[in-house]
Amino acid sequence: MNEIGRNLKKIRLLKNLSLKEAGKLLNMSSTAISKYEKGDIVPNSSKLIEFANAYKVKTIDLIKVYKTPKMEFTSFRKKKRLAGGNLELLKQLILEEVSKYLEVLDLSNVNSNTFKLKKYSCNDFNDAEKAAEKFRNFIEISNRQPISDLINILENLGIIIIQVKNYDNRFSDFDGLSEIVEGVPVIVLLDGITDGARQRFTIAHELGHLILDIKNEKIDAEKLANRFASALLMPKEAIINEFGSLRKKISFYELNAFKNEYKVSYAAIVYRLKDLNIINEYLYKKLNIFISKNIGKNDPNPIIPEISYGFKRIVHKLKANGIITLNKACELLGVSADEYNREDYSY
Repeated sequence: MNEIGRNLKKIRLLKNLSLKEAGKLLNMSSTAISKYEKGDIVPNSSKLIEFANAYKVKTIDLIKVYKTPKMEFTSFRKKKRLAGGNLELLKQLILEEVSKYLEVLDLSNVNSNTFKLKKYSCNDFNDAEKAAEKFRNFIEISNRQPISDLINILENLGIIIIQVKNYDNRFSDFDGLSEIVEGVPVIVLLDGITDGARQRFTIAHELGHLILDIKNEKIDAEKLANRFASALLMPKEAIINEFGSLRKKISFYELNAFKNEYKVSYAAIVYRLKDLNIINEYLYKKLNIFISKNIGKNDPNPIIPEISYGFKRIVHKLKANGIITLNKACELLGVSADEYNREDYSY
């Protein structure tokens, strides 16, 4: 499959069209559409215009090319419902976003050797706790202090944070991905997550996959990453400082205050309290019932999601320095020239 064929297939899937439906729009057979997508037939300029008009996109969307990196998708978390065309489309969109980011890094003369993450040996849950403490020490944040902006910290370490658009909620069953791509650590999650607590936990979980060097194959890697994320966002020392070492009752005010200070969910706090044996199983269940009845699945006062500025900042810098054109900047960001100029004032 060549890049134009890849683009044709991506846009057809984004439009939610089958090969047969696309064929009707273009007055072609589904076999012909498939051949164009596989690269068996390369469309000429007039045929590209036909495709663009039928799919209601710009011709540039069909011919833009990025160097596609090799990705394994081994740490790709999703529910079973995400399968078939939607899964294939999501992976292609992720590849494209990673490709664009690597391209702007290359234009910025950023070497992949810059991104050396330390690995922490991990055999059990206690090791995951220790790894979180060591990572906090590495980023110079006390174990009694919340991490106020996790995305900003990780991007400053050279970790790529990518948020993929959830087109028509087709990727809602995607949980997250982490991988080292061409020497660069990458974390991918869905854009538009309204619950910042969930967003931060997902990022911390994926960070765990990147830096935990799991030695014991019998231990569930997902559970270890969850433990790492909990310990990173809610250090044991902070939990004990706020709640004490053993409790028979917990007030909702305490949970709410800790939630807002440490930017985590009620459920995550309660689970952490049980994990550290600060509360017993009975109180854990009681608190969960209370949260379910009074808060429900959608917190009326959710934590505000964090914003990634990394990719956009580099693109604007490249444009300001004359390394890329306005058209290239707009292509990379997926915006019009007017949209770009509205948020950019270069002097």
